[in-house]
Amino acid sequence: MKNTNKVDKLLEINHLLTKSLDIEVILQTLVEEARNLLEVSDTVILYLFDPVDNVLRVAEGVGINKEIMKHIAFLPGESLTGKTYNSRESQLYAQEDILKENMANMSRDNYHYYFEGVFQRHIKSAFAVPLLYQDECLGVLIVDNFENDGYFTDEDIRVIEVIADQSAIAIVHSNLFRDLKERNEQLRNSVDIHKKFTKAILEGGGVDTILSLLCRILNTYAIFQDEVEQESTSAFPIIRGRETMGYIKLEKKMSDLSPLEVVAVEHAATALALELVKINTIYEKELHFREEVFQQMIEGIPRGDIRRIERYVGWSVQSDLVCIVLEGKQKELWSEKSLLDKERFIRSLEGISQIVAGSSFVLTKMFQAILIIPVTKGNIVELMVEKIKRQWRDQKDIIFGVGRKGGLNQLGNSYREALDAVKYGKTTGESFVDYSNLGVERLLQKVDSTTLSFFVDDKIGPLLTMESLYLETLGTFIRLNKNHKETASMLHIHPNTLYQRIKKIEKALDASIDIESEWLNIVIAYNLYVSDNI
Repeated sequence: MKNTNKVDKLLEINHLLTKSLDIEVILQTLVEEARNLLEVSDTVILYLFDPVDNVLRVAEGVGINKEIMKHIAFLPGESLTGKTYNSRESQLYAQEDILKENMANMSRDNYHYYFEGVFQRHIKSAFAVPLLYQDECLGVLIVDNFENDGYFTDEDIRVIEVIADQSAIAIVHSNLFRDLKERNEQLRNSVDIHKKFTKAILEGGGVDTILSLLCRILNTYAIFQDEVEQESTSAFPIIRGRETMGYIKLEKKMSDLSPLEVVAVEHAATALALELVKINTIYEKELHFREEVFQQMIEGIPRGDIRRIERYVGWSVQSDLVCIVLEGKQKELWSEKSLLDKERFIRSLEGISQIVAGSSFVLTKMFQAILIIPVTKGNIVELMVEKIKRQWRDQKDIIFGVGRKGGLNQLGNSYREALDAVKYGKTTGESFVDYSNLGVERLLQKVDSTTLSFFVDDKIGPLLTMESLYLETLGTFIRLNKNHKETASMLHIHPNTLYQRIKKIEKALDASIDIESEWLNIVIAYNLYVSDNI
């Protein structure tokens, strides 16, 4: 009759466990019914395995101070609980000396919380049953006897094993239901977040509106940055295709965000990517319009249109203007593959020009950046170039070509002169060339390379077949403006030796350094040769 009652009770417990998907109800049912089925049990404690910290923690219990015992964290293999978790088999401890031996490796902190949690009582007997689901151990059920004189039997263990098996299935189902519920909730929240950012885009709020919305959702500070430190843990990239367009920089680490907060950041990044593409498209149209205006400027402006253009740019009728052309020394100033590389560079030029020169005009032609600035002070061009170099020195190798200053109607000339200055800089390796400082080089820019090559060959060709010391001597002699004493000192030779070398050069070239026209031809030919202009 007694066994029949236990079977009926087990069926009732099974019904209770399977009808609920609430994990707290399942755990509470498990420990309470387990104690009710055992005559000599004082406490029943359920430990569940925490895979994050790799420890077993108290999930539920009867006959204990649960709040105190929740501080316990048993490692696998520690005390009765940890050993049963490792063995995956039920363990019976019927004698106090065996209990003490198996509890001896309990840590000091765990023992303190355990002893206080069982109201400072000593165990007489106990058994432990693992909660197994397929090949996984979910936790351990411990049944303790502190005060009863009776002993646990194998039948007691079998009964609790049946409850443990039923409970393991119920726990797994409850966890699956909870996960599904959380995912559905997360999906609903994700859709809601997506709608909010979509609305922000459609209403044309811009980058600030998107970031403000993200700040409200996360309840933390968020800003947009072009670049961040490589090891930053609080930045999320804004990606379009293969290009990183910038970053969302947060006040807290990404790892500290909840899954739903991460979803919000991802939606914000997508919204910002779309907004940045839109801004870039509008900016490209603006640059195209500027190029059309500039084309009118350099082709000659009808008198009636001068005032209109001056008002558009912000110049006065009396403004002296100068054109500066920027090109890359070895490669283009911006990458065609990058959507924002060009925009960021040109916007930086606009900012610098505004600070240095006030009403300036910045545009692009192909891979050139063109600055037209009013000359308000003598060193304005040098200030502009220095600021641009300082800002971009680690990223871009720039050649600056500067035309002569003049009124709006002379802007075409200044632009063409700036182009010639850039061309000269590319042949000489100079990064800054002011056209007004060029001499005969201005004329040579207009001559084809074949003609220049023939000129060099005709004027100093024989010298190029002689020992290199003669070409070195001529170059030093030219740089020191035919000063014999300084040239000999620079070359570390005797003045008589220099005299002999000069005579030998004159004989080879069939020219005299004292005849001005012949000397000028030699100087020009030498400079052409060393500048690799041919």
